[in-house]
Amino acid sequence: MTTASNNDLIVGIDLGTTNSVLAIVKDGVPEIIRIEGHPTMPSCVGLGPDGELIVGQRALNQLVASPESTVQSIKREMGTNHLTTLGAKSYSPEEISSFILRELKNHAEAFLGQPVQKAVITVPAFFDEAQRQATKQAATLAGLEAVRIINEPTAAALAYDAASLTNEKLLVYDLGGGTFDVSVVVVEDGVVEVKASFGDTRLGGDDFDQCLIDHTVAAFKKKHGIDVTTDLKAMRRLKVILERAKCTLTDEPYVKVEEDYLSGNKHLKLEISRSEYEEMIDSYLQKTLTCIHKAMTDAGLVPHQLDKILLVGGASRTPAVARLIETQLKIEPRFDVDPDLAVALGAGIQAATLSGAEIHSILVDITPHTFSTSTIDFSGPVERKICVPLIKRNSPLPTAKSEAFYTLYHGQEEVRVDVYQGEHVNPDENTLIGDFLVRDLSNVPAGNPIILKFDLDLNNMLKVTATEKISGKTREVVMDTREHGRHFDLNEARDNIRGLVGKDIDVESVVDDDDNDEDDYIDTEDSMLATAKDLRKRCDVLIKAGLNEEDASQIEKLLRQSTEAIRDRSWDALLEVNDTLSDVLFYLED
Repeated sequence: MTTASNNDLIVGIDLGTTNSVLAIVKDGVPEIIRIEGHPTMPSCVGLGPDGELIVGQRALNQLVASPESTVQSIKREMGTNHLTTLGAKSYSPEEISSFILRELKNHAEAFLGQPVQKAVITVPAFFDEAQRQATKQAATLAGLEAVRIINEPTAAALAYDAASLTNEKLLVYDLGGGTFDVSVVVVEDGVVEVKASFGDTRLGGDDFDQCLIDHTVAAFKKKHGIDVTTDLKAMRRLKVILERAKCTLTDEPYVKVEEDYLSGNKHLKLEISRSEYEEMIDSYLQKTLTCIHKAMTDAGLVPHQLDKILLVGGASRTPAVARLIETQLKIEPRFDVDPDLAVALGAGIQAATLSGAEIHSILVDITPHTFSTSTIDFSGPVERKICVPLIKRNSPLPTAKSEAFYTLYHGQEEVRVDVYQGEHVNPDENTLIGDFLVRDLSNVPAGNPIILKFDLDLNNMLKVTATEKISGKTREVVMDTREHGRHFDLNEARDNIRGLVGKDIDVESVVDDDDNDEDDYIDTEDSMLATAKDLRKRCDVLIKAGLNEEDASQIEKLLRQSTEAIRDRSWDALLEVNDTLSDVLFYLED
């Protein structure tokens, strides 16, 4: 196996839009863990006839008969406030994804004959902070510690045995069910380094399916005068049969699409040619070409410098994909590893590395996004707010960058630090992922230097530190994207899914990766209570040492508020009191 002990056992998981895959390294060889005899498991969740949770092929099998009780393609909603209704309850993307991960965990344990608590999970290279955090939260809900989140093209490069190559430049084209990524990978003396990535988190095989659906709906309406788009069951039947038709067109020039009684007594009978289908999806393929050019430009390479192009993801099987790449880049792409399995195999290899197995490659991953802060630009005719990058897109991970910024006014007492993700100079065009205040600055003239440091870890989690240079006063914050534009509470999610999974596992006993991983700083009830207890002890020390009447009164007031919040189980209030008390103590203890 990958390791000798349960604590070190780590599996690799490709949590896909359409299908998910499990992998390990056994006796030095990457291996797919088959699920019910199949290498992949549909990323499908549903409620059975008796209201029980069903996942995978069983859920997919009931899609047509019970579309209102079945969920697909939830990966596209990760990091959003989207809610999915199953039965009488609604579930977040994290909760639905946790059902998939839990099913994978159960199959892994059955195959290995021992508990599985840790995993390397892959995500699209262009997933943002909220989407990566949502993936980690889903793992936690499933009873898994996501020890590493790695980019899918990076994992695929590992699966292609890139480590055995010398001085190779690779382009990984990853077109999955719901997302697209392209990465430029350089291999030198066993070091696998991602030089650049670009992509689209809402482009993939699902869009190709939709093109076929739109075409078929229009043809059916033209022939029978019936619009079936308002018939949920008919639309789900179309999705199933047209997804099969899409796969058939990979190997055949024509496919017959037939479905009796699609609407009332009207039957569907249609033939679609591969050339028609390829014309339908051409605009999407052109978008992938734009992403290729962007990644190549960022990597400082031109096509003839590439040694190989690797195709990954089920949708990359479409013949037009290979033809487009060969025509535009003059290199025949390769299918050395099954496109559906490459990402999971790479995750398994990375899992083996983390668990201590001897692997002859070193992985250097990158961040696909730029992280910046805002400042005022006075260089033009009108002052304006702009973003100043600290960590630029395609920087190797982990990375840390610092920059000096300056106060604008004499005696300025505080500054606000805004942190953005995105490539635009205009802050309004980027995503605000966090902000905080640095208070009680020194009473000095304008131009007081504030040193801002960004630390980005291997999981693309960002820690921001602001330091007033002349005093050394420091404020450190780990960005929690859930607090900006969306709400996700881990304990609420546990309560919400208890009815479906509580019979199988005590969700309260799950090891909470976000509570134990110092990179995440997630504010759960337990962590807030622990913080409140620690702050109270620090207050007692200060009070005993002697404080002026005003400071002592402020602390006593905050301690009373803390006690009331704990008594009332008002966690939002406790979080606010903890933050305020922490700020007060910071300056009093300084």
